[in-house]
Amino acid sequence: MIDVVIIEDDPMVSMITEKIINANKNFNVLKIFPSGVGVIDFIMENKVELIILDMYLPDTEGLDILEELRIQERDTQHITNTIFITASNDKKHIERAFQLGIVDYLIKPFEFERLEEALSRYLTKKSASTTNKNILTQDELDNLYHSNTAKVNLELPKGISEKTLEKVFNAILSDPTKEWSSKDVADFIDSTTVTVKKYLDYLAESGKIRSNIYHGTVGRPEVKYKVKI
Repeated sequence: MIDVVIIEDDPMVSMITEKIINANKNFNVLKIFPSGVGVIDFIMENKVELIILDMYLPDTEGLDILEELRIQERDTQHITNTIFITASNDKKHIERAFQLGIVDYLIKPFEFERLEEALSRYLTKKSASTTNKNILTQDELDNLYHSNTAKVNLELPKGISEKTLEKVFNAILSDPTKEWSSKDVADFIDSTTVTVKKYLDYLAESGKIRSNIYHGTVGRPEVKYKVKI
């Protein structure tokens, strides 16, 4: 389980962020800070692995917190990984954040799926970086440093994220002989059934996969999806 600390002064944003993170069984929100007070000490004492950080806080800036963390970490084996969620789209802020080794940067207002993608990518990189192998294959290197998913190559409407679409499509591709329900895919990619259904329906409408409706004796008809051969 990966412990997460959220540093965010907007109660609504922190509540939504916490729900999205805790919906992923690999993560657990340990604490929420509405300001920078006590943040550094708590993170260092508890060796927090991942923080969700706002740029603009009542008493400080997110970059100041991150820079202080990097100073504190110099004599330790611990590195705090960081995802910024902020209204700041200032290029200098963004460049400095990545120079300090953040793993992702989300600009408010952000789509829920975008945070789910950031968490998923983090897990992929963590898995690749913890291998005991001293020599990496190209695929292992790509998983560690690059996104390495099948491209769907569609012009996407508003509300459809390319990365989530690729994850859903890759799930279907993982077993072309299977008819997948929304729940099957949601479990496969660690997402919600509602989110996944939207993407499956879009792929079906776009002709990338096919859908079949099955009418049971009780309840609603069930839609299942399969790769088009």
